[in-house]
Amino acid sequence: MVSRKMLLIAGLLCTSLLTGLAQAQTAAFPTQRITIIVPAVAGGATDIIGRILSQHLSRTLGQNVIVENRGGASGNAGAQAVVRAAPDGHTLLLANNSQVVINQYIFKNLGYDPLTDLVPVAYVAEAPELMAVNKDFPAQNFKEFIAAVKAKPGAYNYGSPGAGTPPHLAVERFMQVLDLKLVHVPFRGSAAAMTDLAANNIQISMATLASIEPFRQAGTARIIGIAAKNRLPVAPDVPTLAEQGFPDLEMAVWWGVLAPKGTPSDVVKLLNMRMREAFNDKSNTEVLEKLGIAPYSESIEMFQNLVDREAKMYATVIKNMGLEPQ
Repeated sequence: MVSRKMLLIAGLLCTSLLTGLAQAQTAAFPTQRITIIVPAVAGGATDIIGRILSQHLSRTLGQNVIVENRGGASGNAGAQAVVRAAPDGHTLLLANNSQVVINQYIFKNLGYDPLTDLVPVAYVAEAPELMAVNKDFPAQNFKEFIAAVKAKPGAYNYGSPGAGTPPHLAVERFMQVLDLKLVHVPFRGSAAAMTDLAANNIQISMATLASIEPFRQAGTARIIGIAAKNRLPVAPDVPTLAEQGFPDLEMAVWWGVLAPKGTPSDVVKLLNMRMREAFNDKSNTEVLEKLGIAPYSESIEMFQNLVDREAKMYATVIKNMGLEPQ
């Protein structure tokens, strides 16, 4: 009969063997080229972030890292490609909150479950939403904005880069929380919305600084608040909504890296560590800050908690809107 002591020894040996195999696997990673799939066309913010990360990872991991652009289907095609990839850390997704938390409530047949088919690797950047108004809008700050809208319910139009996009849902959340009534006008992108705002065809829009700044500089648009905790370094004169008495209205477009479900945890941890180093380089940080994007260096747990929290928030906003998946 096998003694309890022998079973204990055997168990310890198995545990040691498995640990050794896991460490050996991580030590060997990466064994081939790494592909970061960007579910957007080249040249935009997501692509810029992806290329900064790819260059940094190439240097620190000693393996070629490339960016592959797979635009279309609101980013769902790129996410699907990563979900179907081998879970070994060599295929990664750089996504924003549309692909990770919002699209599951917008599309009937998403083709993947972002909460179960992907695992968070690193939260890398965030661009807060800003409230922009036409230069002639009768408000100089956010409290005056609320008063103006409440004085004329349904009289003002707001533009967004499309139904179900983060800016659209940000305004809808504001309307629900603050009991406001505005008329939504969807556009094909933030640039088109801001062009119509400058012409006073619409009066309000939520967007990131990169979309608003040219019109602010031209004097055709004003920013009355940033939906974030902190002011932006490149727009230090613009107060946050928190400073104006609304600390619970933070809204942002953010970017994170994810891997297919089943990717070894040690590989995920290694990738997280390397990506958190990417913006120690000031030149990388400056590229993003000029676009109104803040780089981040956060734990995997923080990223997972954010995904869970925002999934619940957007589910509530979309349900209250009565927006049905298409």
